[in-house]
Amino acid sequence: MKKLFFILLLAVVLLTVLFKFILMPNSRGGISEFIKGQTNLTQPDLKRDISLEGGKEDPYNVELEIDLKNPVNKISDKFLSFSLDVSSIVGGKWWDPEADEKELRSGSRNANLIDLENPKLNQLTKNLAPAYLRIGGSESDKIFYDLGTEKNYQDKNYESTLTKKRWDEVNRFAERNKLDLIFTLNSGPSERNNDGSWNNENAEELLRYSKEQNYKISAWELGNELNVYWYIFGPSNFIKPIQYKEDGEEAKKLVDKYYPEADFNGQGSAYWPMIGEPLSFFYKFTEEYLTLSGNDIDKILWHYYPQQSRRGPIATRRANPTRLLNPEYLDEVAHWAKQIINWRDKFAPEKPIWMGETGNAQFGGEPGVSDVYISGLWWLDQLGILALYDHEVVIRQTLVGLDYGLLDEETFDPRPDYWNSVLWKALMGTTVYKTKTSGEDKEKLRVYTHSSARNDSSFLTILAINLDHKKNAIVSIPKLKGYKYEVFSITTNDIYSKKVLLNGNKLGLENDFTIPEIKGILNRPEHTPFINVSPLSYSFILFYK
Repeated sequence: MKKLFFILLLAVVLLTVLFKFILMPNSRGGISEFIKGQTNLTQPDLKRDISLEGGKEDPYNVELEIDLKNPVNKISDKFLSFSLDVSSIVGGKWWDPEADEKELRSGSRNANLIDLENPKLNQLTKNLAPAYLRIGGSESDKIFYDLGTEKNYQDKNYESTLTKKRWDEVNRFAERNKLDLIFTLNSGPSERNNDGSWNNENAEELLRYSKEQNYKISAWELGNELNVYWYIFGPSNFIKPIQYKEDGEEAKKLVDKYYPEADFNGQGSAYWPMIGEPLSFFYKFTEEYLTLSGNDIDKILWHYYPQQSRRGPIATRRANPTRLLNPEYLDEVAHWAKQIINWRDKFAPEKPIWMGETGNAQFGGEPGVSDVYISGLWWLDQLGILALYDHEVVIRQTLVGLDYGLLDEETFDPRPDYWNSVLWKALMGTTVYKTKTSGEDKEKLRVYTHSSARNDSSFLTILAINLDHKKNAIVSIPKLKGYKYEVFSITTNDIYSKKVLLNGNKLGLENDFTIPEIKGILNRPEHTPFINVSPLSYSFILFYK
């Protein structure tokens, strides 16, 4: 019996070591955290109207000290950008909107085609300009570009077709809404020669046609998340970084030939919560890729989702309404960002870093989580973090589509993160400052400071996010004593609803699909500014000279 016990104990230890060092070699968090991520959290007692009603317990006080003399980053005026998943452009495989069962690879159903001519969609998109529009996603590596030539590639197992008519529509949509277009070229098995090298013929047809039509393409990518090809296409179709270096060189030649003014962005690897690159022990990609190709690309991209929806067959952190109220989980994006920054500094100094794809939850978003008010605490927080950590651009997945879209897929009605994005663009400028917080429970108050985005006498915007679900935060800023300031307080009467209130008034569309004027409450203090931030709410505070 004793011998059997020790054998079982040894087996458990060996399995633990195997799990930790082979399946989770670079993990942020141990096996217990991984197990916790597979379960639903014990829900704290969240009062649904707490952000509107305010906390009944004694508030906590946090003092801010802002270093205005030493900015830490300069972001693009297109910092907050967004994508349209190519599946919704070509009708390729995507996630089931019902989200009632697990789905393999990149989804189980064909996506609905987005009506790019829809007046409501176009009017709402204009409010997010200037921005980049990325056309990408897993289906990018399965597409045939049908541009009306006599060449027939249909025997190469493409799964979707991008027609000339649809490509024309995409370009018109981007142009009329003042968006800079980014397109992800097919790097998948359907574009591989017998020796495994990339076949550039169909890609060249697309670039040639685009140039003939005088379409303005800001940047080209080659392939979507090559580090998880083992999952999307099977292990035998994994492309090693040394092969991708050769492929990238060929792609860059095409870009330079037809679009010398455009960037070649390479590809963005997928990072999962807690583990970073999945199965990196076997399929490590990013570090070697940057070692080999860092000097050949114009931007360094990576993709990250902080949790995974119920659709995904595997997950490291299942989506939950309260999971991203944990400061440690919110801070994880900074952990991986620092890794990317270190590799950039080592292998591609001074190259800009972009978050090339992100959303509230991987695999299409989580119903009742990614599409409601409470998602905004994560979205604004991640924007604030990445602006601090040397990122030039963040691309949200997606403008329209499934549960993580900024707009509803069927009605194009704005969701809470659409309003949050509009507010960020209207108020948060491009110069980023470091903010030091002090006081009790300061980890529950997330604070980010930028220059003002307005062309008036305002000079500074502070974003304060209160993660506490019971207490108001009282924010004081001694060094801004005497400055008048305008407060934009965001609350809701139900944290699980799609309703967003600005200073108590519901944000909604006018009859012609225009948005209301973004106005705050003006204060003219003689003393130190004190801002009251309700539980599970956030406020932008705009200061004037």
